[in-house]
Amino acid sequence: MNFSNNYSTYDNELVTRVFGSLSIDKKRLPSSSLTSVGVPSFVGEWILEHIVAGTGELNDGEKEKVRNFVDKAFPRKDDKEEIKFELTQGGIYTLIGLMQVRVTLEKTSEQIPEPVASISVLNLTDCEISTDIVNRHRRLLRQGIWGKITLRYSPDMKGKFKVSVIDFAPFQCSAVDLKSYGELRSQFSTEKWRDLMFCSMGFNPEHPDYNHQAKTWILSRLLPLVEPNFHLIELAPKGTGKSFFYENINNKVSVVSGGKITPARLFIDGKTREVGLLGRYNVVVLDEVQSLTFDNPDEIIGPLKTYLANGSYNRGGYSDIASDCSLVLLANIELNEYQRPKNEYNLMANLPKFFSETAFLDRFAGILPGWEIPKFQKEMMANQIGLKMDFFGEVLFALRRDTRFQQYAETHTNFLSKVSIRHQQGIIKTASGFLKILYPHLDLTLQDYWNDCLKPACLLRQQIHSLIYNLDDEFKQYGKEIIVDII
Repeated sequence: MNFSNNYSTYDNELVTRVFGSLSIDKKRLPSSSLTSVGVPSFVGEWILEHIVAGTGELNDGEKEKVRNFVDKAFPRKDDKEEIKFELTQGGIYTLIGLMQVRVTLEKTSEQIPEPVASISVLNLTDCEISTDIVNRHRRLLRQGIWGKITLRYSPDMKGKFKVSVIDFAPFQCSAVDLKSYGELRSQFSTEKWRDLMFCSMGFNPEHPDYNHQAKTWILSRLLPLVEPNFHLIELAPKGTGKSFFYENINNKVSVVSGGKITPARLFIDGKTREVGLLGRYNVVVLDEVQSLTFDNPDEIIGPLKTYLANGSYNRGGYSDIASDCSLVLLANIELNEYQRPKNEYNLMANLPKFFSETAFLDRFAGILPGWEIPKFQKEMMANQIGLKMDFFGEVLFALRRDTRFQQYAETHTNFLSKVSIRHQQGIIKTASGFLKILYPHLDLTLQDYWNDCLKPACLLRQQIHSLIYNLDDEFKQYGKEIIVDII
């Protein structure tokens, strides 16, 4: 695939004029102290806009304001007991953090159970919270929400003292208007819009190492967000920023890095009946797959193949759980002296054995060739005006529900070679995702569709086909190349 190197000057004024308060100078966050205390970008940018709104790197006075805010609002590890003591003395404490809510059903209970809140930064798991707060912010019951949490220690209805959440103000964007978003897109050329998407992800579109090809592959990381049940593998050497975006976009994305993956964690816990990651998040990212340990792989691969195929799973006799969660596998691979994978005919050679099962691999939409992405350096961070991360994330997830893009892809894609149904589904789904990312207004020519959507979609799927073609003779009936065209 021949991508052109089409460099253009980034138009900060255009982004500011069109998106106004929904945009932010991406230089602001790196120059603050927020990322060093574990604050994801979508929260950090919101905080900066409310404390030290402006452009350019933070000056000394602004940095001091942010430091003071962090000292008051973000508890350190050794602050927990002091905060608890302050609460027991009748104080009210306000902090910034992630809060989740759960409801535990008990068969023997004679009363409707009350919701309880968990605040991980304080190791609090059973905080009292009113149903009014939960009704206003239903996402608390799923992935949780970052926000300003106000706590008090007081007796509940039974006279037992408990930590109570008495107020909550979310830090995340609410519903977005996709029609207006599409209209705003029409004010940009395709290249300027591509660079805006790239900048909004946190990457510098003007860096010379990010040519058109590299930008396309990095933008491919958005596909699991805009498409439901879009399953992707990214293989790359260390240092290309594989997990950087996923960790900072939205808390509907869960990144699991290292540790043990169990069936209970991924699917459902048979003891607590708590639904696992695939049932609670929009995107689950398994990072550093080559170093993860899988407890009972046989109990994982079966339900996982079923889920990847039809979007539902069953474990331990419980009813089927349906989900539109996308699964992303990120893994490091070694390159040879030509910067190509050492095991080019079996890219999964150094991963856990069950990842090389062709029936498993065939269920992924594509393999992102991360060896074609340059290694990430500090100057590759965005320093232009981009979309605020919280707004950007919500737009991407809102696009999941729009079926017009898949209809366009189905109408204008013609498969010329003999391909399997899964190949067709993967390419259509990927092309639909690129349409959502680059042409949310659906105003494009067929040549645009071919260059920017269908061709990269075909290449991502070709990586899957080439792999399973080499691993299993069954797939040789389809020939080596997937050939598509526009109609």
